[in-house]
Amino acid sequence: MKKFLPDWLLGNKKVAASKITMFVGDTGEYLADIAKQHDKNAKLITDTNYKRIRSGTYYTSIGDVITDETFEIVLKKADIIIYSPPDVWSTEQTKIHTIHWLTVMRAFEDKTLINADHVKLPLLDQFLVLSDVRKTDSEQLWIVGCSITHGVGVEQSQRYGQLISNQLNLPVSFLTESGASISWSADQLLRSDLRPGDTVVWGLTSVGRITWFRDNDRLCHITISLYKVHPELDKMVRVSRIWEQDRAYDAITKIYQVINFCNKMGVKLYLAGILVDITKFSLKFDNYIPFYNGVKEDEENQFLDIGTDRDRHPGPLTHQWYAEKILEKIQQDSVTQL
Repeated sequence: MKKFLPDWLLGNKKVAASKITMFVGDTGEYLADIAKQHDKNAKLITDTNYKRIRSGTYYTSIGDVITDETFEIVLKKADIIIYSPPDVWSTEQTKIHTIHWLTVMRAFEDKTLINADHVKLPLLDQFLVLSDVRKTDSEQLWIVGCSITHGVGVEQSQRYGQLISNQLNLPVSFLTESGASISWSADQLLRSDLRPGDTVVWGLTSVGRITWFRDNDRLCHITISLYKVHPELDKMVRVSRIWEQDRAYDAITKIYQVINFCNKMGVKLYLAGILVDITKFSLKFDNYIPFYNGVKEDEENQFLDIGTDRDRHPGPLTHQWYAEKILEKIQQDSVTQL
C-alpha cells in the first residue's frame, strides 16, 4: 500500500480529526483503501453530498463530483489535501484537470498539500509566451494589437503593420493575437526586448475584453462576440464582467504604463484607435490616431471594405487607410524633430 501521509500527520490523529482532510485522486477502490488506512470512517464525496462536508476524512475525484465547479468547491473546503494518484489514470483528461485544480489550490488558496511537491502552476510558460521576438540589433518597428492588427481577413503582406514596415524600411515584430485585450497587449510590450530608437504602433482594441486562463492548457481572449458562439461560456465567466467598470480602469492604467515605459526607454509610441476611441474617456495623447467610427457612425460599418473571413474583419483598403494615416503622423513627428 502506498504511503501518502507524513509522519507528523500519521502520529497525530487529533490534529487531523479537527480538520477536513481530503484524499484526492482518480475513481476506483484504491483511493478508498488509502483514505481508510488513515481513517476507517473516511467518506466518499460525490455530487450528492459535497455540501455536507464537516470535520473528518474524505476522499474524492473529479469523476465522483462530475463537474470542475463542484470539484473546486470540495477542494476549497479542505484544510489538508493529500494527492493520491493511481498507477494508471482512467483518462488523461482526468489527470490534467485534477493536477490543474491542485495547482490552483497551491497558488491561490491557503491549503496544505501533501505528496504534491512536483505539482507546479500549470504550464507557467504559457503565461510568459511572447507572440514575436526582436528582429535586429538596429532600430525596428513593433506592431501590437488584436485580430485586426494581426491581419485576419487579409494577406500578411496587406496588413497595415507590414505596409508601415515596408514604407519605413524597418524590420517588424508583431505582438498580436485574435481577441487580445489591452491588458494582454500591454504585457506583451512591457516584456519584449524594446530598445531606444524603436517605434511602436499599438492598435488599441475594445476596452470590454478579458484575458482568462482556461483549464490547464491555454490563455483565452474573451470578447462579447465569443458568447454568441459559445453561450456556455457564461457559466464560467459571466458576460456581465465584460461591462464592469474595472475593464476601463484596467485598460487605461495599462495604456499609461506603456506610455511611461516607452518615454523612459526612448521608444516612439503611436496609439491607433482601431476599436476604441480613448478621447471618450477624456484622455489625450500627443501620438493618438483615431480610427474608430472614422468611416461611419454605425459601429457595424466602420471599415472601408471587408476581408475574406466570416467574422467580417476589415479588408485591404481599410488596412491601407490605417497605414497611410499612421505614416502621416510618424512623418509629422519626424519633421517636428528636425
